[in-house]
Amino acid sequence: MYYWGSMASLDSTLRKGPGPGGWRQPELPEVIAMLNYRLDPVKSNAAVKSDVRRLKGIPALVSMLDNPNKEVHYAACGALKNISYGKDPDNKIAIKNCDGVPALIRLLRKTHDQDLTDTITGTLWNLSSHDSCENGNCGPCTAPGGGEENCKPRHLEWETALTNTAGCLRNVSSERSEARRKLRECTGLVDSLMYIVQSQIDCKDVDNKLIENSVCLLRNLSYHVHREIPGCERYQEAAPINQGPAPSSQKGGCFSSRKGKGLSRKDEDAAADIIDIPKRTTPAKGYELLYQPEVVRIYTSLLKESKNPTVLEASAGAVQNLCAGRWTYGRYIRALLRQEKGLPMMTELLAHGNDRVVRAMSGALRNLAIDARNRDLLGKHAVPHLVANLPGGGQSQPVRALSEETVVSVLSTLHEVLGSSLEAAKTLRASQGIERLVLINKDGNRSEREVRGAGLVLQTVWGYKELRRTLEKDGWKKTDFMVNLNPPSNNTRANGGYEDSTLPLIDKGQEVKGKHVHV
Repeated sequence: MYYWGSMASLDSTLRKGPGPGGWRQPELPEVIAMLNYRLDPVKSNAAVKSDVRRLKGIPALVSMLDNPNKEVHYAACGALKNISYGKDPDNKIAIKNCDGVPALIRLLRKTHDQDLTDTITGTLWNLSSHDSCENGNCGPCTAPGGGEENCKPRHLEWETALTNTAGCLRNVSSERSEARRKLRECTGLVDSLMYIVQSQIDCKDVDNKLIENSVCLLRNLSYHVHREIPGCERYQEAAPINQGPAPSSQKGGCFSSRKGKGLSRKDEDAAADIIDIPKRTTPAKGYELLYQPEVVRIYTSLLKESKNPTVLEASAGAVQNLCAGRWTYGRYIRALLRQEKGLPMMTELLAHGNDRVVRAMSGALRNLAIDARNRDLLGKHAVPHLVANLPGGGQSQPVRALSEETVVSVLSTLHEVLGSSLEAAKTLRASQGIERLVLINKDGNRSEREVRGAGLVLQTVWGYKELRRTLEKDGWKKTDFMVNLNPPSNNTRANGGYEDSTLPLIDKGQEVKGKHVHV
């Protein structure tokens, strides 16, 4: 039988027969055998995959999934897994169009073979990286073990299948609100994800692909959670009428390194500022777990321990999502992030070498700055770190090659933090921030969005009359701060607003070497 034949027998078969050099056109069973062979050059070969599609092999492979023979299942799944690997969407679409996803799920439901489960879930992960395959194929789902009472995964036995499944659902959750709603309401899904992540933290294994996929999935499910959960209106809060700077008595906090020798007045005020979170009368479960205050320790643990840039980005992205909007749990989480030392962790990660990590930290800090005490602390301690990510600087401060999106995010965060704090503006000046902001406006190579972002910060600085004489002594003129800005097309964000416009999506189509799956 050709379906699981060796490469040696296939090679000898193809050398027989007519054609230049003794080669001939392969027949469909032989092409499938090539696909199922376990060498990267074979499974990645676009010509072989194209031949299968041209020879109408994909419907044949899908039909084999309902064959009663277990060996046929192995062969068909292995071929489909390899044919769906890669950036080319044509085979993914072809598998979807002949109902390949329902067929794979049918087989997944009835099989008790772990190797086959791993292969099926790997195939589904590959397919989920294309929009047409991920939409509408989120059937009824339960956690491994079936049900909330037994949602704890069996780590070793389930590891590959768990990683594949989390990767598949990570893709599915990255696009549409309807898919996120279905996933949030899947019995035991969020419970299992929380258990997986916490158990990986407990055993200090926070950089593997399983935790990456799980945290990215939690990040995506947290997006717009304050708008999309049932009964969300009861959590909404009005914006403060007058959102001024934090009181001067509240300037201690998470950035302080002093060890206590009794409580000072500042410490007493800081202790009084601790937010009172009502105790739950019933345990949280399902999608409620996404935004319970306890999640703060999960994300701060990951920010502290992980070296995986995607895990760091997703953790900060989850915080950004949970702190977006004026809602009760967002207020709790902003305060708890401060108490759990999350602000200095994120501030330090602004110096990370990965552009997306820097952008994620900046976006999270901007939403955390809705809290007046957070804004005051960030104004004192985070401004130099934000400035260091702007274009410019001398030889002692080399320029960081960050993307336009990241620079705009940093400028937005600076604007938020400086909006009500003279002290933050002074810190900006002392950090050579004025030079960098003016340079953005005068450099003809910067984008319109960057110029506008820098202009808004400069206008804010000039708005502090107490600072103008010092700035003029530094050699600056009023015209350096009065930048002509075109009005934004959709600026609905008032001072103290939040970043609520972007879902930190996965990069679809990025391949992991040695894997059959997409991330």
